Amino acid sequence: MKTIIALSVAAISLAASAANIVLIGDSTLAPRSDAVKLGSWGDSLKPLLAPGNGIVNRSVGGRTVRTTKPGWAKSLDLISKGDFVIIQFGINDANKKKLVEEAEFKKTLEEFAADVQAKGATPIICSPVANAGYGKKSASDATFKLTPSRRTYGDYAKAVAEEKKLAYVDMTALTAAELAKVGRDAALAFYVGDSKRDGKPIFDTTHPNKAGAKRFAELFVADVKARKLPVASLFK
Repeated sequence: MKTIIALSVAAISLAASAANIVLIGDSTLAPRSDAVKLGSWGDSLKPLLAPGNGIVNRSVGGRTVRTTKPGWAKSLDLISKGDFVIIQFGINDANKKKLVEEAEFKKTLEEFAADVQAKGATPIICSPVANAGYGKKSASDATFKLTPSRRTYGDYAKAVAEEKKLAYVDMTALTAAELAKVGRDAALAFYVGDSKRDGKPIFDTTHPNKAGAKRFAELFVADVKARKLPVASLFK
């Protein structure tokens, strides 16, 4: 009888502590099927989670903070008290055709974070992941080069996190450091590479493939564990 009671208490405790990580962001976080080369570092967090915790992925390719607002209410409906919400933008916001200037970017991030907190959940602001840092024709000993806008919008996100005292994970710095460390060949092997867009061939150094997404997810988890952020409790 004591064993049954102990197991029941353990089950109740696990259910009480279980939570979701809700993902709000762009194509680097968006859900991907096994049939495509594209990876999602957000979905790649799933196998790293402790039992009972889950992922709710509300990220969509091409999104900026501005174009996320129309569907924001639906995302909020999926957030529960005790959840953690990763918010990562900045890649598409820097696109000249979709450009979101600094003031609007920061204001919208602040609004998203405040809405998440009002739900009793914890926002985690992330800077955008780095581009591959090397080109198809780069020499094997080439120097890693980060697209400047990644750091610019990462700094905008960091400023919001610091002002509002929110959790912040610098995915730009984490991924850039990894890519610079492994060098040209290994870095490009983390990205989609040869692909097509609108029927035309491209060399994609923006979107991680499955291997890149997995590594980026590992970097996120290692960072939150090292800094003992509350979200670390959701991982094995």
